Amino acid sequence: MADPRLRQLVIKTGVVKRLAKEKTVYEKEVKTEFARLEKFKTDGADEHVLRKQEEVIQECQMMLPDSKRRLQKEFELLQKFLQDEQDLKETEEYTKAAEMLSEAESILKA
Repeated sequence: MADPRLRQLVIKTGVVKRLAKEKTVYEKEVKTEFARLEKFKTDGADEHVLRKQEEVIQECQMMLPDSKRRLQKEFELLQKFLQDEQDLKETEEYTKAAEMLSEAESILKA
């Protein structure tokens, strides 16, 4: 990996991968916390416990727009990098980056 562009490509791909995973985890956490709230309601939990659980859900939901925004930004940077560096198309790093872009795109649309 003597070409510094390859190193940049690996780094940018890793950032998109991490942010895509982060967004997915936040979405999963919101669903989990909603299920927990429903369980508390059916079990007849105290009003204080229910309010606290609603606060937890709100905090999780507040993280979603930020994680999506950051993923979108890095997605666009990686996409532009791949367009600008077409001569790297034969490398394994380029192929992995293109695959990560398609994964990230589906996560952004979800």
